[in-house]
Parts: sequence; C-alpha cells; structure tokens
Amino acid sequence: MKDKQSVAVYGLGNMGYLVAQRIATRFPVKVADLNSAQVERAQAEFGAIALRQPQDAADVDIVVLSLPSPAISQAILRDLGPVLRKGSIVVETSTVNPDDMHASAKLLAPYGIGIIDASVMAGVAQMAAGKAMLLMGGDPAHIATCQEVLDAIAPKQIYFGGTGTGAAAKVINNAVAHAVMVVVAEAGAMATATGVSCDKLIGLLSDPQMGLHRPLTHRYAERIVNGDYSGGMPLDAARKDSVLALQLAQAAGVPLFAIQGSHSVYEMAAVAGYGRDDYAAIAKLWADWGKPTVPAVKG
Repeated sequence: MKDKQSVAVYGLGNMGYLVAQRIATRFPVKVADLNSAQVERAQAEFGAIALRQPQDAADVDIVVLSLPSPAISQAILRDLGPVLRKGSIVVETSTVNPDDMHASAKLLAPYGIGIIDASVMAGVAQMAAGKAMLLMGGDPAHIATCQEVLDAIAPKQIYFGGTGTGAAAKVINNAVAHAVMVVVAEAGAMATATGVSCDKLIGLLSDPQMGLHRPLTHRYAERIVNGDYSGGMPLDAARKDSVLALQLAQAAGVPLFAIQGSHSVYEMAAVAGYGRDDYAAIAKLWADWGKPTVPAVKG
C-alpha cells in the first residue's frame, strides 16, 4: 500500500456524499454516481476525481460502497473485480444482509480482494457532525488495513465478528426500532383515548427503570443472558397485565397490532409451563423451537 491510501466512493446519495466528504478530509478520493450533478458537486466542494469507467479505479486501495441495494453493490463489484489490484479492500457501508456480504465476498475472492461490512448507524445530520457509528464485520486484518479510512467516516465503531455480522447487527437494530415504533404509536393512541398526557407518557416510558429500557437492560442482559428466571415478576402476572392492556384498548376503540401479537407469546409461554418463572422466560420458547436467544446459558 502507498503511504497515502487512495479511496473510491461509489454512491453519492444523501449519506454517501457525506461519507465521501469526510474521507476527503484525510485521503485523495475518487467518486462515482449516476447523478452527474452530485459528482460535479463533489469535485467542486472537496476536490474529488470523477470515476467515469471501472478502469479509473485501477489504482485505488480502498473502495467504499454507499448504494441503495445489494444488487447494485454486486453489479459494481462484478465490474471492479477484474480491475482492482490484489490486496485492495471493499468497505460495504450500505444496508445489506449477511448473505449479500457473503455473495460479494465470493465475487471478489478470485481476484484476491477483501471485503468488510461497515454498516452506518446514523442519520445525515449525525454523519455531517461526525457522530455516526459503524457496525463492522470481517477479517480483522482487512479492517486494520482500512482503519484510518473507517476513522475518517465515523469515530465510533463496534466490531461484531466475521463477515456479515456488522450488517446483521444493523438490520436487527433497525428491526427493533421499527417494531418499537409501532408499539409506541399504539401506546400513544391508547394514551390519547384514555386522557393520559402524552408528555408524561414519554417521560414514563423513557425512564431508565421503566417500559422501554428494562426489557433490554434487565430482563435480557441480566436474566436471559444468564438463564436466570427465578423470582421477579411472574410470567402469569405479566400475562394478566397484557390482558388488561387489550381490554383497555378494546374499551377505548384503539386497534392494536404489535401489542396484540406480543400477547400471543405470553399465552404460549403460559401453556408451556413457564407461568411461575420471571416473565423473561418467554425467551425459553425460542430455545424450545431450536433458536435460543443467547448462544449458551452461563454457569
């Protein structure tokens, strides 16, 4: 590798443009996008060099992808594979699944090109402010090769393991956020229908000891991870509270989807015989189905 790595960024959308801009503060950057106006903007604002054809990336050390779909990423990699030099690294920052990462790695392997996933966790405002986070997976040696480029993109980074694990972590995080959004919308509708102050509800649910935090920080982190289901609030009591919530919503005429669906899990756990365990014991159902929520119980 040269003393000063050369970086190519493919994709200058709202996020990709900022990624390229941040990299350009430390490295020479080449850019490509179907929107020629964005390419010209990058040339004018931070001295980027336009990539007109795959051969223009022949001297690049690191390729950063910020693209709208895995299919587009792989189409670009098919063109770049024969062109990039052996030992170069591709950094996939787009939102993809682990299978997509493995497929991309397979495309690049014959050419001796590595790939890592560095999924961006941020909105555009966070990226612009230098407060984004990268969720990373892949060969540690490949990550080390790209470390200064990764640092230029985002100072906060979490390494999860092998290829695809960073991508999986982002998809899981987003799935939780989107599911919680439905629950929060349902809770707000119930609050409005029953005269509960929405401002005070927000304060209640955001309290570290209350609704949104405790299932993760206490019941998952302390109970499920350790296989500790003794004591605590019995699952039967949690099921009773769930019934009350359904009755409240029905009386108020509020349609429920996520909360209604979640109640079914408590019903199944009660039938499975976990009623006297702490209600974190709903996790036992996934173990019963051959998909445990933690790799192994400690102790």
